[in-house]
Amino acid sequence: MKYISPAEGHELDRAIGFLVKRYSQTGKNPKPVVSHSIRVAIYLLDYGYDLDLVITAVLHDLIEDSDTTKDDILLAFGTKIADWVDALSFKTSIENKEARYKEMFDRIKLAGREALIVKCADIYSNSFYIRLVDDMEKQSFLVSKLKYFLDFSKELIQEEIVWHELAEQGRIEIERIATLKV
Repeated sequence: MKYISPAEGHELDRAIGFLVKRYSQTGKNPKPVVSHSIRVAIYLLDYGYDLDLVITAVLHDLIEDSDTTKDDILLAFGTKIADWVDALSFKTSIENKEARYKEMFDRIKLAGREALIVKCADIYSNSFYIRLVDDMEKQSFLVSKLKYFLDFSKELIQEEIVWHELAEQGRIEIERIATLKV
């Protein structure tokens, strides 16, 4: 685990406070966005990623799940974090789910390896809930999204521990889904 300075701890607390305040005012997602976002941030912190990535993880769902804008994040946390959070947010104007995720993954790749690392940690955190989805078709979609991301990001971040952990979790879920379909 990376130890952070008191100043870094203050910045992380500020990001968590921003998340809680913004999401509690305008949150649109019934899932536990706040606890999920903090879990993703702690996961990255545990592996020693820098504070900007950890703060990005805290904020990664705000644009798509609340009325928070990129400009709101820009004013509070600066250009780099705002750009990463924006790249990590799917565009609700794209109706087809598959197209929506592919377009987002393309933007994440353009934003750089740091954004890919945060998305990898996000998908890893979410992967443990795939089995809780009642609909087998939705489970299959989530597993295919996970696999697509692994293939998509392999050349850029395959040396990262978060990528390897997602690959192992993905292998388990892919095998489980294949067994259920037989």
